[in-house]
Amino acid sequence: MAEFQDFKRFAMRLLLTLILAAFLLLPPSARAGEALVNSEASVDVTGKDAADARSQAMVKGQRDALADLLGKLTTPEQVQSILNNLDDNKVAAIVRGTEVLEEKISSNRYRARLLVTFDGDQISTLIGKGSEAAQGTEATVAGSFLVLPGYEEDGVAMLWEENNPWMPVWRTVGLEVASGDVVVPFGDNADISVVDTKTLASATYAALAPLTIRYGISDIVLLQAKFTHTPDMVLTVVKRRVNRTSNEVNLLTYRADPQETKDMLLARAARDIIDSLQHKKSEEAESVKLVHGGERNTVMVLASITTLASWTQLRAKLQSLPMIDKIDLIAMSPQQVDMLVHYRGTPDSLANGISAQNLRLVKGSNYWVISYD
Repeated sequence: MAEFQDFKRFAMRLLLTLILAAFLLLPPSARAGEALVNSEASVDVTGKDAADARSQAMVKGQRDALADLLGKLTTPEQVQSILNNLDDNKVAAIVRGTEVLEEKISSNRYRARLLVTFDGDQISTLIGKGSEAAQGTEATVAGSFLVLPGYEEDGVAMLWEENNPWMPVWRTVGLEVASGDVVVPFGDNADISVVDTKTLASATYAALAPLTIRYGISDIVLLQAKFTHTPDMVLTVVKRRVNRTSNEVNLLTYRADPQETKDMLLARAARDIIDSLQHKKSEEAESVKLVHGGERNTVMVLASITTLASWTQLRAKLQSLPMIDKIDLIAMSPQQVDMLVHYRGTPDSLANGISAQNLRLVKGSNYWVISYD
């Protein structure tokens, strides 16, 4: 009996070992739902001996690779701010693997080219925190848009599949944009490894970072379109635009005209979405111009409040607007705060900024009134 028990324990250990080995042989993306992002770094380090030099080089390579990756995803100021708050142990904690692509070793010197893999969700968190700290200090405008046109019909979802009818429509319509602002991906293995039909809805900006680097774009537009035949031909589209500072979501509905075919409906929807992206880009460019220049103005604003906390939150929303230079308090009561707002640009730009903060705004001839919706 004892021999049998020993055999059972041996067999169980062997089974667990085989399962673990099989798990480790899987590619990282198959082991878990985490997004992985790669970055290269070249190192040249001298130490007490070769082993010491190599150990130092690995630490330096991880930090350099992280700096290079962040530099492609956010501003130089945010990169420096993020790195200043990360010691070597914290950097190592978000590393998921390091591959030596090339190396040269001497008695006390180590030179190598490293490929470092990072946890994409952790990268996204780092960038998000940096963006929150910098929010309101600098207006941004999109460069180019990378469009990922997901499509569903009769319960079948597709993205890179050959039978996705919306992908060729976007490739055709995207070429109509003379400025080249709209980019449609190749759909090769490199793209497929980053995002697919199952992960399209939940993909974060950091998870999509390899695409921003590969195509040299600033914004990614993820489209989840659903086409229905009856009772009418209708295309509903969830449009999600993500970049290093925001995640905007819109629901769009397109109903076919009597003489319109499915292909015509898809093309019309694509052109409409492109027009909205181009319009948004123009608005952002104008906002940047107004924020960094423009005339100085003031306006009397009366804020309706219910508690001190509601006033604190409302004031924080106003102070986050990049066009506001200063807020002078004039009077304060339990229900209302009177203030003089100093801002740059036009009254419309300030009004649009206040409305974008989900605040209700009523403009009078001599003063404005704001409150929570």
